Amino acid sequence: MKKLIYILPLLLLLGCTKDILEPEIYNQTPIDIFEVQSSVVKDGDSFNINLDLDGEYKLSLVDEFTKITHTNEVFDGKVGTNKLYIYTKALPKGSYNLIIKDKNENIIKQTTIKL
Repeated sequence: MKKLIYILPLLLLLGCTKDILEPEIYNQTPIDIFEVQSSVVKDGDSFNINLDLDGEYKLSLVDEFTKITHTNEVFDGKVGTNKLYIYTKALPKGSYNLIIKDKNENIIKQTTIKL
């Protein structure tokens, strides 16, 4: 009986702990944010942009409904995949158009993001 008294709390303790699972390893290949129709982003998220030419580009964030431009950021793009970060703390939650323009203000790529 004494052995049962010592074993029972140990069994209860082990029975109430979380299961130990192996962490899932995801094979995340970088995807161009402009290859999908809509994305949900959080503050500080990184995203990839595939460009065909080197040069100066403008990244604009425009409210989808009111058409108010919240940001216009100029960056130097390289041929291939470019990794950028988005910071959204100062923006209200909602739906925005993320637009890439070349130096002549021609729209190169456009997608919708949700905050």
